[in-house]
Amino acid sequence: MGAGRSPSRQQAAALLLVAAVLCSTWKPTLQQPAASPVAATPATSSNTAATATQTTAAATPAAPPTTPAAATQTTAAATPAAPVPAKPAAKKNKQVELAPEADVQNDIDDIDVQGKCKEFLSSSVCKDVEAGEGGVANCISEAISAAEAGEEGAENVPDDCQEDVYQFMITRGKNINANIPLAKACKADAEKLCKNTWVFGPTAEGRIIACLREDKDKLSKACKAEVYKVQMAVATDYRADPEMAALCKADIEQYCKGVKDGGGRVTACLRSTRAQLKSECAEAVFRQELEADEDLRLNIVVYRKCLSDKKRFCPDVAPGSSRARDCLVSARHEDGFSPACRDELEAMIEARVHDFRIDARLRRACKDQMQDCVGMDIYEGDETIVNICLQDNLAQGLIPDGACKNMVYEYQQLAAQDIRFDVPLADACHDDRQKLCGNVPPGSARVIRCLQTQREKLSSHCRAEMFNEEVRFSENIDFQFPMKQACLTEMDRYCKDVPHGQGRVIRCLQGNKGQKDFGKTCLKEITSYEQKSSQDYRFNFRLASQCKVDIKGLCSGICKPEQGQQVCGGTVLRCLTEKSDQITSESCRKEVLYFEKMEVSNFNNDVILAATCRADVDKFCKDVEPGEGRVHACLREHRREVSDGCRREEMILEQQEAEHIELRPNLLKSCADERQAFCSDVAPGSARVFRCLAEKLADPDFGPKCRYEVIAKLQRRQANWKLDPMLRRACRSDVDALCKSEDAQASESGEVYRCLVHNYDDLDLNCKKELGRAVHMAFFIWSPNSIMTRECDVDVQRVCLQDRPNMDRIPGQVGTCLADVMEQLQAAEATSRKVVKEA
Repeated sequence: MGAGRSPSRQQAAALLLVAAVLCSTWKPTLQQPAASPVAATPATSSNTAATATQTTAAATPAAPPTTPAAATQTTAAATPAAPVPAKPAAKKNKQVELAPEADVQNDIDDIDVQGKCKEFLSSSVCKDVEAGEGGVANCISEAISAAEAGEEGAENVPDDCQEDVYQFMITRGKNINANIPLAKACKADAEKLCKNTWVFGPTAEGRIIACLREDKDKLSKACKAEVYKVQMAVATDYRADPEMAALCKADIEQYCKGVKDGGGRVTACLRSTRAQLKSECAEAVFRQELEADEDLRLNIVVYRKCLSDKKRFCPDVAPGSSRARDCLVSARHEDGFSPACRDELEAMIEARVHDFRIDARLRRACKDQMQDCVGMDIYEGDETIVNICLQDNLAQGLIPDGACKNMVYEYQQLAAQDIRFDVPLADACHDDRQKLCGNVPPGSARVIRCLQTQREKLSSHCRAEMFNEEVRFSENIDFQFPMKQACLTEMDRYCKDVPHGQGRVIRCLQGNKGQKDFGKTCLKEITSYEQKSSQDYRFNFRLASQCKVDIKGLCSGICKPEQGQQVCGGTVLRCLTEKSDQITSESCRKEVLYFEKMEVSNFNNDVILAATCRADVDKFCKDVEPGEGRVHACLREHRREVSDGCRREEMILEQQEAEHIELRPNLLKSCADERQAFCSDVAPGSARVFRCLAEKLADPDFGPKCRYEVIAKLQRRQANWKLDPMLRRACRSDVDALCKSEDAQASESGEVYRCLVHNYDDLDLNCKKELGRAVHMAFFIWSPNSIMTRECDVDVQRVCLQDRPNMDRIPGQVGTCLADVMEQLQAAEATSRKVVKEA
């Protein structure tokens, strides 16, 4: 951005580059020619403003008398012509010694009230304004602004009067002494701050004014107020800035020809073509853009389009320090916000994300952090890198709490809302967006979601960058824009005191989604989020962060992030659930359990199962609404009919469910009272709570609903030994050694149980113990034709139910009956042996 400087200024700029960018001390290039005073138009009236000037009484000699034509001869004596009175010298002003002396326009430092604005002034609100020190010009300027903003009752200022006011401001902008109020208010500030203005050139027009604009934060209150008026004049008409007018002359002719002067229109045109501008002009436009970023009023086009929104949504927000801009940006999605203002604000945001220097607040807040980013090898003058660097540092926790962290956080929220504000994603997916989502309007994350739904069609570069952003956005609901908008009511109702970040608010919403008054729109977003986070463990921020060590230790070869950014497809999540008993971190174990709850609730949250069972769901369960385990229940009702792959996937999930009562929603709901009454001190996990409930089945206070659920689960265990977690762990090695072929059949007909019973004497002691318990429990809940007890059905009917047909309604009665019969038989057998022996 330094093209066009003289060699000495280039050397100085090179030394000051980094400091200038970060500290706003950048001194833009100005023209070098000496300033030439503009001849003042003779004043039509005097004004007290003359007291503020230094008057130079240079006399002008009278013109010589005129004579008749040479060809005419006359004898008459020539009569001398009447003397012409000397023209009064223009009043001068040199309040500021560092600047050249200046003519006072119209001797009063104001427009000529008898000139081009005479007719307008005769009937306008400015007719009673006393001329002098820019009073009338300022009044007409306000009238021009009101008319262009479309304010009610605004007066129409004729074009020639407008131009007269603009020319007055242009002349003032060339020399501080041509602006009497500015010169008076800023005399001391100029002496203090602007002695070393060599960077502006020794005789450059407006060099002292440019200096004051650059150091506005250091000015006295009175001087700052007058400098603001100068900035407003420049914002209205670029020609009031002599540097910008000179450096941008060729660019304006090429790109903005025909654009009407005034109203900030030419400056807006230059901003819209910033990529094509010559570096000298781009630098001048950049300086004005910095000023407008601090105070929205200095962006005339934006302020005019946003004035009604400012009054409606930000009425009490004081101007300056980017406050009005930030308020409007935050409110731009509110109902009733004007599209015109929203478009202008989003164009400003897009410019800021591409060039961090435009955001004065960010530069001040993140000065130290930016220094590190600018010093990176990849910087090379690319301003977009700094914003990306700051957001990466935020994600890694490298930015301490404070103003900088808050500012970068805001930028990350913006990136999640609109692809235009996410520079890496916008660049990587430019062609994909045009091809796949060209008709999707930007904003509200619509384009991002459009690309996400077509992941397989994306180019490799776009897909990789999309993955990176999805992982980054998973950390906070503030980065999940559609979800946040849909769940504002639920967040206020259920999660009001939950801090944002670390996935906490999202988890809170997940935990309350079953509430009766939970909104359908929010529920839809939460369901979508859960399905998305099930596609790859890295999309589940809480699980990915808590299970980092365990994933490395247990699942390192499953899906390696360093080998590409492809979605893992649920493989790492499957690994964690299958090896849950080997997880060492308690926090990881909790996150895996929560994921398992998501799986058992909605089949779509088990990516592998959902893909495997898709055809079966369409065939057998197409009318079943996903959620609360309904689709799983449907598939299990058709377990003999579904495909082998789907049957295997459901069996894997059933094994997970058997481990923890929290994974059995129906059982958990039906047995809430029984769990509290009988098993409150039993720690969940490893089927301990379920075993406790099973052992209390015969208690008279045990409810029928809970009893039904427990017995149904126990009956189901008889089909597959793996559904009994304690038996599975105790007998795993024995099954592998003695019953491997039976296990491989996966027939769910109790073949492994029969094999273990047949090889009972060869079993490990712990396996014998768990097998005995399983057989005992099977008889405890005996019912006809059960897999493990059907061989005894005839005997049960004969010796137990014949006299007491309702015995089987009470758990344990049939088992006790058989035990008594066995005891009697054993006693009789012992007696028989004794008799035979004695005989």
